[in-house]
Amino acid sequence: MKVQVLAAACAVALGACASGGSAPSRDTSPIRAILSADALMLVSFDADADLSTSAAEVDAGLSREFTRADANRDNALQPIEFQNWSNVALGGTQMGPYRLDFDRNVDNVITREEFEAEIRARVSDYDSDENGVLVRAELVRLVGQARPPTPRRPTPGELPPQR
Repeated sequence: MKVQVLAAACAVALGACASGGSAPSRDTSPIRAILSADALMLVSFDADADLSTSAAEVDAGLSREFTRADANRDNALQPIEFQNWSNVALGGTQMGPYRLDFDRNVDNVITREEFEAEIRARVSDYDSDENGVLVRAELVRLVGQARPPTPRRPTPGELPPQR
């Protein structure tokens, strides 16, 4: 719940920043954006508070998060260790990324290599300009507005609704 509230607040703040202080637009539709749990984690990697996450900060953040998750210090994450880390770092196991996103060989152990590979793949997915630096705008996903409902078509043999 806290992650969802934080994500909504970030989306509104980013929308306000994106307007650049210009006059309000005539479009009064609500801003629809998503800041996912993995994006929130990547934002936390920004050690120098310059509002961007460099490759060096990703490296340091990966090491820090794996160490945080590896409670028994055996250099591998058991399912309970991943669940505990996910609850703390990602806001809950239902938020994703999920354990099997990391444990690609499904052996119930997430190695440091698997952990780093999954996070690096996510960094690459977010890095839309492929410059190796994540800026806030790359971490926000805009969501299209819902389509208006379409009238229900009668099934064969059914009479159309009376108007």
